[in-house]
Amino acid sequence: MKRWMFFVLLGLMTGCLDDSDYVYIREHKQSILLLQVDYTSYEFEQGTELFLHAEYSDADTIPIGVDYDPPGDFGNISLFYEPGHEVIFNGSIVWDGTGHLKFPKWFYYPSQFATLNTPVEKPDDDEFQIIFPEEGLEYPLDSIWNAVNHLSIVSRYLKSGKKIGVFRYTPSVGAGDPNEWDWYVIMNTN
Repeated sequence: MKRWMFFVLLGLMTGCLDDSDYVYIREHKQSILLLQVDYTSYEFEQGTELFLHAEYSDADTIPIGVDYDPPGDFGNISLFYEPGHEVIFNGSIVWDGTGHLKFPKWFYYPSQFATLNTPVEKPDDDEFQIIFPEEGLEYPLDSIWNAVNHLSIVSRYLKSGKKIGVFRYTPSVGAGDPNEWDWYVIMNTN
């Protein structure tokens, strides 16, 4: 069954979708894949696919903008798809505590992703796009890639020819705890 049809049937059964949701599901132009990888263990933790209204950008990079409010005590970071200014990530940052992910709200667990028999070979480093680069930070692309290279959806998104976004989310800073941090692999396709 097609994915959009599943959501329409689910909505009809639960009363959660209305006609405008059906139009959204049928008329999305592209999607973003967010895959969360643990910062210290490099284990794939969860992922989600977001359907966007914006026109697909033909550039080889993912057009992601960043809104960053540095944490004096409390801060925030949002990532958005620039052509439509659609939010794809929003998380709070706390100086002496722990922020939380505000968007997206829904993720799928690793067991819900189809896997490949043969992992996808890591693309060259210049095929990765660091989102909100931090000076002096090492980006362990091999370890991050090895956490998600067995997912069928990664193979599908790679066919778009877009660079692969990598983003580090640190909800705790100052005396922050790296065990609370995550890497995000971000991919884009139409």
